[in-house]
Amino acid sequence: MMGIALFISIAVLTLILLIVRRPIIAFFRGKKGELSVRMWLKLLSSDQYKIINDLLISSHGHTSQIDHVVVSEYGIFVIETKNYSGWIYGSADSDQWTQNIYGDKYQLYNPILQNQGHIKALRSLLKDIPSGFFISIVAFSRNATLKNQYLNNVVYWNQINDLIRSYEQKRLSSEQVQRVYNTLLSANIDSKDARKQHIQNVRGQIYRNDVSVAHNRCPRCGGRLVLRDGKYGDFYGCSNYPRCRFTRQP
Repeated sequence: MMGIALFISIAVLTLILLIVRRPIIAFFRGKKGELSVRMWLKLLSSDQYKIINDLLISSHGHTSQIDHVVVSEYGIFVIETKNYSGWIYGSADSDQWTQNIYGDKYQLYNPILQNQGHIKALRSLLKDIPSGFFISIVAFSRNATLKNQYLNNVVYWNQINDLIRSYEQKRLSSEQVQRVYNTLLSANIDSKDARKQHIQNVRGQIYRNDVSVAHNRCPRCGGRLVLRDGKYGDFYGCSNYPRCRFTRQP
């Protein structure tokens, strides 16, 4: 009996470690990616570009964590960093993208939509800045192979600076740049408890979305999910398409 109890205890402990291990690895992989992009951004001229890393702000009762913001006369660049390997593909409108590693497929939330949410939060703080002045950039590690690099401003880390410098039309005055920079620094939340709560909220939302999908319901609008055939294989799409463009891989 002792042997069976010990075996069960070890099995349960192993399962717990497997569940906990994946988000911890993902967290540190993400932090490593953010650090790498920080180093690239340091190569930009400090006279022209003001950089804020790991910005956490509150908007309408929700928090948004933004990897990097570059403020300049040429626009406000909002950068979402991804440290993935394997093939990465998905459309601009789909809720999920796919990571394919030697045939094993994993889902990730569409980083374009994720960054749109970040820009929305920034706009709530910077109400006098036109929406067109915010420029979204999604940047991946060279360990990934982007199968959808035709999408606007989806690049590799080492391409970020060239992309930023390609914007040559001045949109903001030097006074506006300084004011935006100061506003964001003042709004940044440094509290460790607040940052921990933000991570918990994000995980909770992911769980709620997964529950909706498991019940064959669209987490965006509540519509029914329908199995469809796509360019990269079968996928589930919302029955309310084109009004709702939610998709999820089986």
